[in-house]
Amino acid sequence: MNLKAIQRVLDLVQRELGCRDARLELGGQAPDAAHILSIEMPNGFRLVAIFEPNEKAPREALIRLRQLGSSFFETKITPPRTRDDGEVHLAQRRLDDELSALSGRTGATGAMVIDLHSPVIWGASEARRSDEDVDTLLQVAEISAEAKKLGLDLAVISGLVEGDRSGALDGLKGESQSRAERLVNRLASHPIRARKAYLLRARVLAEVRAWTGKHSSTESSLRKLSQEEGLSYFARSFAGIYVLVLYFHQPFSELHVEGTALHALPLIERHVLGLPPVDPVPPRGKVVRLPV
Repeated sequence: MNLKAIQRVLDLVQRELGCRDARLELGGQAPDAAHILSIEMPNGFRLVAIFEPNEKAPREALIRLRQLGSSFFETKITPPRTRDDGEVHLAQRRLDDELSALSGRTGATGAMVIDLHSPVIWGASEARRSDEDVDTLLQVAEISAEAKKLGLDLAVISGLVEGDRSGALDGLKGESQSRAERLVNRLASHPIRARKAYLLRARVLAEVRAWTGKHSSTESSLRKLSQEEGLSYFARSFAGIYVLVLYFHQPFSELHVEGTALHALPLIERHVLGLPPVDPVPPRGKVVRLPV
C-alpha cells in the first residue's frame, strides 16, 4: 500500500468514526487521553483516531476502529526496511559533510581525501558519481591540459550551444578531440561555476597524485602548498596513506588554511578510518563520467 492509499484509508477512518483526525504511529507510548482511541496492530503500527479535546471518544467507535484496522492495515502494511548498507552510507555522509564544512571555513572551492596509491576517492565536499574515482579525474586533467596548450578553456566551450562546441575544439585532433567533445557535452548541463570547479579539482588531483607518487607511505607526514595562478591548493597526508586536499580558485591565506585543516584532521581521520574497505572500480577505458 503506497502513501496515497494509506491517506485515503485514514480519511475513511475519519469519516466513519466522525473523529477530528486519524493517523498511523510507529514507536513511542500509546496516547492516553479520553478523546483519543488507538489500537496496536501485529505489524508494529498503531492506528489512532482523535476526537475533539473536550469530548470523550464514543465507546462503539473503538469497535469500528478495530474493524477498519483489520480490514485495511494489518496485512497490507509492513514496517519500512532499513538499508543493508545504511551504516556505510552514514559514515560516508559524515566524512563528506565534514569536508564540505572545512571548505566553507577555509574559503576553498572544494576538499577531498584520496590515498597515496589507489584510485579511490574516499571523501569529497562536492557531489560525485558513485563510480567516479581518481583515474576518472586524471583523464579529465589530461584532456583539459591538452586543450589549455591551445588556449582552449573547456569550461567556457561547454557553455556554447551544441553545434558550436565541436567547432571550438577543431584545434585538437583525432582521439583528443573526441575525448574533449565527450567531456564538454557532459559539462554543458552544469553552471559555469560548477564546470570550473570540476576542471580545477581534476587538475589539482593530477598535481597531487604526481607529487605523492614520489613518496612512500613510510614517511610520517607529507605537506604541499601551491599558490600558482589557477592552481592553488593545500595537501597534507595523515594516517600513513591518506591525503587531504583543499583547492582554491584564488590565492588563500596559508596560515589560516593550514591551521584550520590541522584542527579538522583528527575528526576527518576518524571518519576515514571508520569507512569499510573499497574495491577500486574496474577500468572503464577512456569514457569520462561527470557528476550529476
